[in-house]
Amino acid sequence: MFKNDSMTTETNWSHEYSKQRKDRMQNAIDDYLNDDKVSARQTYEEMLFGIDDVINYHKKSMERAVDLKSLMLGHREVDFIQE
Repeated sequence: MFKNDSMTTETNWSHEYSKQRKDRMQNAIDDYLNDDKVSARQTYEEMLFGIDDVINYHKKSMERAVDLKSLMLGHREVDFIQE
């Protein structure tokens, strides 16, 4: 009998997503390598740029999260009321 519980469904979706992700990467690699106008060096540099872009995005998000945490813990500038 066919077993269709949530764990099996999630495992199937996870496997399918992994396969699709790998296929997308393969398509991108094929696109670069099958284009005679694109050198291996350009492919390499654009891959590094993509990785750096992800690093910078997450770095900015982390910095905002650290700033918010600092404020939540009471580490903020004090405004003095002048009379």
